[in-house]
Amino acid sequence: MKKIGLIATLLSMVVIVVGAVSAQMNDLAATMEVLEGTVEVQRVNAANRISISVEAIVGVGDTVYTSDNGRARITFFEDGTTTTLEPNTTYRIDTLEGNAESFRIDVSVLLGITTQQLNRVLDANSSYNVNTPGMTLAARGTRFDVRVEANERSALIVRESNVDAGAEGDSAGVPQGFGVRSEVNSPLSDVVEATSFAALDAALDGCGIAVVTEGDVALNVRIGPSLDAERVGYVDAAMINTVYGFGEGGWYRVRYADGFGWVTSQSARLASCAGLRRFAPDHAENPDNYNADAGVPVLIGT
Repeated sequence: MKKIGLIATLLSMVVIVVGAVSAQMNDLAATMEVLEGTVEVQRVNAANRISISVEAIVGVGDTVYTSDNGRARITFFEDGTTTTLEPNTTYRIDTLEGNAESFRIDVSVLLGITTQQLNRVLDANSSYNVNTPGMTLAARGTRFDVRVEANERSALIVRESNVDAGAEGDSAGVPQGFGVRSEVNSPLSDVVEATSFAALDAALDGCGIAVVTEGDVALNVRIGPSLDAERVGYVDAAMINTVYGFGEGGWYRVRYADGFGWVTSQSARLASCAGLRRFAPDHAENPDNYNADAGVPVLIGT
């Protein structure tokens, strides 16, 4: 009886080991190629990182780190579904299921810049999701860049097709040639035209400017970039040092009251700028942002 019991125990152990090996073999893995510099991988449930010099297999739960001179490319399927990691990037694979025709890929970009390249526009049978500290991204398109800064502010630039972005209950579709940004625990920024992160930052953060006037001159502030737009107040020209967009005919978008207003100047000198945001002539700001009771001077008439 003891011998039968021992045999049964051994058979049970064999089944467990074979099952574990089979499960491991069924788990998909990706190939990581070191393009240059120092690249390290921290395996799932491992305490230490290992340095990779040429190539390695990476799977679910593995985290990849590139140094300040390191770059790497992760290939999920031989059809061309890849992610390129730029220097100083931290990247983790969260889910990897399916095959080149039907798959689910979930990854996290925790720091740095990555470029995602898919081989096709995804249908309902596949999903490719990128999580960052500031937003979540669902790819429908084929090429897009993601940046996460040290303060965890996240940004997206779409190179081809479309990407759906979401943050704090807010969502937006971002088309080719546009970008969006989000702070941690904040809604999305405006979706703005941008083909680089420098242009995205300039469009959202504004650009430096010097407005030159003769004497002590105040400029009228209007609700839009046109003399036909309602005048809502005025601002000292010397106080304008940043603009957040421009319109045809020398119009500039400035901070005013609880939002933005528009001033015109033919003598303004714009500093070097990667991509000041352009507005249409019929653009109009939200009139609720102008509040006379809050001490903002509001002029009547045009």
